[in-house]
This record gives sequence, structure tokens and C-alpha cells, in this order.
Amino acid sequence: MGVNEPHAPIGLIPAAGLASRLGGFAYPKELLPITYGTGADGRVTPRPVLHASLDQLRRAGVTRAIVVIAEWKLDLVRVLGDGAATGVALAYVVRGVPRGLADALTAAAPWLDDRDVCLTLPDTVIAPDDALARLRAERAASGADLVLGVFPTDKPEQLGPTRVAADGRVVEVLDKPTTTDVRNTWGMAVWSPRFTALLIDAVAATPPDGAGPVLGAVYQRAIDDGLAVRAVWFPAGRFADLGTPEGLAAAQAAGIIPAGTP
Repeated sequence: MGVNEPHAPIGLIPAAGLASRLGGFAYPKELLPITYGTGADGRVTPRPVLHASLDQLRRAGVTRAIVVIAEWKLDLVRVLGDGAATGVALAYVVRGVPRGLADALTAAAPWLDDRDVCLTLPDTVIAPDDALARLRAERAASGADLVLGVFPTDKPEQLGPTRVAADGRVVEVLDKPTTTDVRNTWGMAVWSPRFTALLIDAVAATPPDGAGPVLGAVYQRAIDDGLAVRAVWFPAGRFADLGTPEGLAAAQAAGIIPAGTP
């Protein structure tokens, strides 16, 4: 898929949050180094966690992405630049006041040009490596308005458990429920312009001086409004959320990132 492919999908990476779950982080959590890479010149350089999302986009054939940042996260622009080193051309949208994930996503709406959106989260590591590519394939095959990538987790109460019917339809999306019998979470998404319009409408309906709607609630509204919402289930997949101290500890225990020393 070329850069000039008509109506090619665009990647969307929301990175405008306060990182409050990690406490007093001195730099954007999206730049947390989780591994190392060796360039053509033989130099070894750290690769931040956000590169994992860019890798998923690149493997899915997405050649351009928008990163939504806060005005205090300009380090992301300095480190990632135009994205040439990642294989995904990057542009940035600045969101001045954080109002949640759904609100951050709508900041990019004027630049989506009625394209499909491929959403990856900037502080997660997901397996398999072709997960997003498989979501794109499901969207193309089924024509669904929204396709969620769903992964097993032992902490669904902290995430977004997703109830999926036997035929792949999503019937319920929760957000950090007190209790649930669903032992999974959504971790990435691909959607159509029709869902983008619903997302914009949901955010616009909330008071400008309050928090925006929870993204999981917007997914549920899509189901309730009759949009076609499907899931790709990865029973042997992995969703590692590095946005909390507990998530970092679990990622270290699983060998996803190196363990530190006191």
C-alpha cells in the first residue's frame, strides 16, 4: 500500500494524557525505553514503548499516523520527529486541556478525511505482532463499522472487558467494572468514518468544562445504535499495559521489559 493510496487508513495514537497513574514521571511515559535496536551503522539505541504501537501500524500497512499530544509533551516530537526512522510518517495535533481518551481522539478529526482509523495505544505492548493487520482484514471482509482487538487479561476490572458472541459480534463493552466474569480487554481498534462521526457526536454532547465520555462507553453506544461492531479474539495473545506501576511490574515479571535494580 503506497502513501498516496486513495482513502488509505490513517493511524491514530492518543498521547495527551497526564500519566497520573504512574505518579511523578519526569518525562512522557510514551518514551519509556523497553528494548534496544541496532541501526545500519551498528549503533545500539533505546526504543521507547510508543515504537511498539508504530510497529503494529507499519505491519498493518498503515503509512501515516497522527499523534495527539499535550503541549507539555513536545519531547515526543523531538524524539520521533517525522517518523522516518519508524516507517510511519507522523504528524502531531496538540490538545491543550486533557479531557480523556475519546476527546483526545476527536482532536484529530479534521485531518482524517473520511478514512478508516487504526487506533493503537502508546503505552501498551501487544502480541501477536500482526494483531492490527488482522483487525484491518476483518474490517475489509465484514464491512463492520468498528473492529476491536480483544486479548486475555487477569485484571479486567482495571481495563475494558469486552463480551463477544460466538459469531464474533461484540455485544457489550465495559470500562473498569467493579466485577465481571469476562476475562479479557480490548486493546486496539479499527473503525470506519461512520464510527468517527458517532465519536465526534458523543464528545460534543458533553459539557466543555468536564471530562469527555469514556471510549468504552462510546463503543457501547455504537452497539446500542445499531452499528456493526465485531471483535478479533486473540486467545493466545498478550496485552501489556505499561501505564501503571502494576503494569510495569507485571511486564518485568513476564520478561517483556528488562527488570531494573534498586
